[in-house]
Amino acid sequence: RTGAVVIDVGSSSCRAGFSGDLAPRAEVSALLGCPTAWPPGAGEKQPEAFLAEEALPRPETALELAQQSLIPSWEAAEALWQHLFAHELQVAPEEHALLLTEPPLSPRWQRERMTELAFESLGCPGFFLSQQPVLSAYAHGRTSGLVVDVGHAASSAVPVHEGYSLAHGTERSLLAGCQLSCYLRKLVGHTGHVLSHEVLEDIKHKCCYLASNVEAECQLPPGSYTLDYALPDGQTISLGKERFQCPEMLFNPPPDWGTCCVGIHQMAQRSLSQLPGEMKSMMYDNILLCGGSSLFEGLQSRFHHELLQILPHNTKVKVAATSLGRHSAWTGGSILTSLKNFQTWWIRRDEYNEEGPQVVHQRCY
Repeated sequence: RTGAVVIDVGSSSCRAGFSGDLAPRAEVSALLGCPTAWPPGAGEKQPEAFLAEEALPRPETALELAQQSLIPSWEAAEALWQHLFAHELQVAPEEHALLLTEPPLSPRWQRERMTELAFESLGCPGFFLSQQPVLSAYAHGRTSGLVVDVGHAASSAVPVHEGYSLAHGTERSLLAGCQLSCYLRKLVGHTGHVLSHEVLEDIKHKCCYLASNVEAECQLPPGSYTLDYALPDGQTISLGKERFQCPEMLFNPPPDWGTCCVGIHQMAQRSLSQLPGEMKSMMYDNILLCGGSSLFEGLQSRFHHELLQILPHNTKVKVAATSLGRHSAWTGGSILTSLKNFQTWWIRRDEYNEEGPQVVHQRCY
């Protein structure tokens, strides 16, 4: 409890814990509500932001924010991080150095704002900002590899070489978990039940799987893929082809979804095609799957098969996945901050006071 704090900032949830731990101590929703007005009688001292599962962003808004790697509300972000320190970890931020994660291609001004918030609002004595793909590679026990992150609001393929992400080879797709959730809602509409966001997410993660061949799967007797799911109210719905039709979108999105929603195997191939030959061969041996939407049963083998179909003939690739899933970036941050050699990399408060938020570009790259 005296070590550094690691917070992994995701699009659907935030994970927080202490350096050196194997897993985060807390995971909370990153969806916050910011009411324009509180109802009469609510009291004068109400928070400007509050944690709320009901505060779901519109899909188009979430996709736009994910595409730009933007934090939509700094007031909400500050409230969320204060909540993690005070209520989840129950420690004072003034007593702990803080490592925050960031998605690839984050704008310079956002990195500076995160640094400012860590020192000015939270009062942390030390700070570091690290990219999620690099940390996910560390969690896999690698310093180099193609990190394919299938998240909630976006997916990305990022080449990591010797601990540094390569921006010129980074590819992004808006095909990710939130789009699958919207599609699953449409698929199960025939049941006549109005399913909450939480129930849909539970069905998606516990019941859906990737078929090795969709056409062959559809020819099987319905009993081989039908599954009954118990709703919170005690009723039961029967799930059939929806179980594999939903995650199939990761490889075969509808054409009308646009060029920003390519299959995750195509996204990876585009990234690999931008690398020089000697680096490309190394990446072929170290393709690393992570992210909460990478945990579907059958996804690793299906991704391997689909990627081979669009790479040059006789190409050999190795695809690794980890059960850490959406925790991989946090785990990588825990590993990094526990290393003895890393301790000189912290941005100290006196350095921040002397150089300002711009110091983050000199130390965190």
